[in-house]
Amino acid sequence: MYNENTIKQINKDISEHYSHLFPIEPEYKLTYEGVSRLVMLDRYAQKDLSLQTLNVNDIVLTVIRDDPKYPARGVGHVIEIDAENESLTILVDQEFRATLEDKTESKTGVIIRHFKDVDKPLELYFEQIAKRVGHSLAQQESSQELKDKYSQRFFEEISQLNSIPAGRVLYGAGSNSDVTYFNCFVMPFIEDSRGGIAEHRKEVMEIMSRGGGVGTNGSTLRPKSSPAKSVGGKSSGAVSWLNDIANLTHLVEQGGSRRGAQMIMMADWHPDIIEFIISKMQNPRVLKWLSTNSNDEVVRTEAYNKLKFIPISPMEVKIYEGLVQSEDVDQDLKDFAKDKLLDGGTLEVNDEEFLSGANISVTLTKEFMDAVESDSTFDLRYPDLENYTKEEKAYYDEHWHEVGDVREWEELGYGIKVHRTVKARDIWDLISFCATYSAEPGIFFIDNANDMTNAKAYGQKVVATNPCGEQPLAPYSVCNLAAINLANFANKETGEILYEKLAASVATQVRLQDNVIDATPYFLEENKKQALGERRIGLGIMGLHDLLIWGKVRYGSPESIDIINKVFETIAEAAYAESVEIAKEKGSFPFLKDNKRFTQTGFMQHLSQGLRDDIEKYGIRNSHLLTIAPTGSTGTMVGVSTGLEPYFSFSYFRSGRLGKFIEVNAAIVEEWLKYNPEFSSDNLPDYFVSAMELKPEEHADVQTTIQYWIDSSISKTVNAPRGFTVKDVQSIYERLYKNGAKGGTVYVDGSRDSQVLSLTKEDNEWDQLDLVKDFGASVKEVQEGDKLTDLRADRLDREIGVEVGNICPICLEGQVENLGGCNTCTNCNAQLKCEM
Repeated sequence: MYNENTIKQINKDISEHYSHLFPIEPEYKLTYEGVSRLVMLDRYAQKDLSLQTLNVNDIVLTVIRDDPKYPARGVGHVIEIDAENESLTILVDQEFRATLEDKTESKTGVIIRHFKDVDKPLELYFEQIAKRVGHSLAQQESSQELKDKYSQRFFEEISQLNSIPAGRVLYGAGSNSDVTYFNCFVMPFIEDSRGGIAEHRKEVMEIMSRGGGVGTNGSTLRPKSSPAKSVGGKSSGAVSWLNDIANLTHLVEQGGSRRGAQMIMMADWHPDIIEFIISKMQNPRVLKWLSTNSNDEVVRTEAYNKLKFIPISPMEVKIYEGLVQSEDVDQDLKDFAKDKLLDGGTLEVNDEEFLSGANISVTLTKEFMDAVESDSTFDLRYPDLENYTKEEKAYYDEHWHEVGDVREWEELGYGIKVHRTVKARDIWDLISFCATYSAEPGIFFIDNANDMTNAKAYGQKVVATNPCGEQPLAPYSVCNLAAINLANFANKETGEILYEKLAASVATQVRLQDNVIDATPYFLEENKKQALGERRIGLGIMGLHDLLIWGKVRYGSPESIDIINKVFETIAEAAYAESVEIAKEKGSFPFLKDNKRFTQTGFMQHLSQGLRDDIEKYGIRNSHLLTIAPTGSTGTMVGVSTGLEPYFSFSYFRSGRLGKFIEVNAAIVEEWLKYNPEFSSDNLPDYFVSAMELKPEEHADVQTTIQYWIDSSISKTVNAPRGFTVKDVQSIYERLYKNGAKGGTVYVDGSRDSQVLSLTKEDNEWDQLDLVKDFGASVKEVQEGDKLTDLRADRLDREIGVEVGNICPICLEGQVENLGGCNTCTNCNAQLKCEM
């Protein structure tokens, strides 16, 4: 891909200015193409940020289109430098020109960009990155012999794409920069005071500025209208303070090129939980529906309070009236104008950016899920601050944020105030409703997580997860991530899974990740103490769907479940066995004081007796070893299915930071066809099944099968088709819970304004499900006489409405019947009114 002069110049620049980096060797091959190349160069390659080595003909990264939501970047080479004006003339590579908006630029590929919009990558080959990372992490070994041995072994594993460290490691290791190699951070519960919030905010800001993603559980903040006696007022509530913390994502520029990320959680028992659940709903029609249809009065009030009505202006009235009266206007446009006149305005959402800087999830307890199953009540409660003695209040101030759970607090003998008693199913319906139509909140089964965490062996507990949910962590816990590329562990001719090779690669990667803990910079002493004390790592996978395709097995099928079970048993046993071997050499993690107690945790019962015996005898190097992260960028770079997910499609367009619509073709199709020439890309067997073609139950069953062998958690999206109802979503969540999942996200097709993945290149206008069409939310129970719609003769004696027996107000054809808890049209299947 690169000519000899380019390679010589890069090697010269590295030799003279960046001696900590590695030159291009003749045998290096991995440059990638398209979005894979862009991801590698933009995210992971080291760069000459000062442009001190910039020359004509250099390869550069540049902003192709400056868009506030989707700033597109691309690759090209320099054809002229204007030092006086600090600008460059660049010839953009052909594959990135379609993103250029200027027609002349798009045709010629020639653009002019300011220095500030340009980066010069110094690592053009992935092998350079692998060499840097492998060499740097091997320096943690105790002797030169071991350093040389593992430098080569780490390099081989990474460069052969058997295992891929996470982006923070690929970017940071050996970079001479002060960014963290950890992806995952979780903060302690927030101390319930202005000072506590300020300190929490400061630490979150520091972590994010170094490239970390942060999880926060806000359940220790007092609820809205609670007395704040020190200032003689009342609290604005937990949710408002959490929004302040979420806003840091928009303010902090992170180290490297990764955008900020936060996860904010709240417990099901917190009195502000309803406000929290509704807080990120941005569809006014959904809010309108909740404000009039929910069984719970607080839900109705919170939904109503998020809405504002914007009346149409006199000028708009004239325009719409003109359209209605015009003879030269299409009927669709007339109908649109009529609707606008009838509505008299539009509903909008107050504060659209509220909590937009974070993913949000509800931590669900066993107590709550039991109440849902039995259709009983559930108390929203909080420590009874108003009635505490001076001594009790002092203990609260000092220790409540260490406990963070009203159940434990009550067991300690401190009073709890019940703020409201609700029907558990009303809250469960609300969570599921919002998850269905905005894909948030997520859910985190916190008791499931704590039942299975190894942290119980050293007296700690899970308080929250990182932003993607795969790492349930204790206060100040951190984790570095990597992924085994399962696509490399199948014989492509026979479909045989190479279990011995897999176990060997797992062992090498465990050692590499253990070295990350000692190599990374630390900037919060609490994180350093926790990281070195528990030595947690998170080894996951990518390419699961590729592995199954090579094995000619359909993802989600019963046969695939058996294979997946064996693959992850192999990974778990190999990872824990290697950690024992490292413990023999380097010692166990310092927090481990009782080997036998460690082997008695919930997760450890899943491993073989022989392995548990070895841990009791020798100890273990790492408290936790396994996770399933999304691997969105690294998986895209390598060109395999990401995380445990099936392929979204086998040819699609990906939106995101690197350009709104960049085409990504699954390389496995062409490669697989070379081994199976009797097929074609238009005629593939059923194991080329896409995420949206799978049943949601199949997604869920793959997740829970893998969870059995994972000591941390899993980032997984259960994809569901359009029309998937709230009750359907609930059934998936309940399936996940009962089968041992620690969390989950159900994504109903079309539920967000913009998909991360799109099957078509055109801007989709899907939005969330339109309530006028899908719920009839803006349709009155019975139409007024002067607004009756023309009907067929056999419908004239029937009322139009959303009640059982009415004529559907959407298609004016079907009859409304109660199907699955929702009043549904038998003709167009519109769900008009659900039991909420």
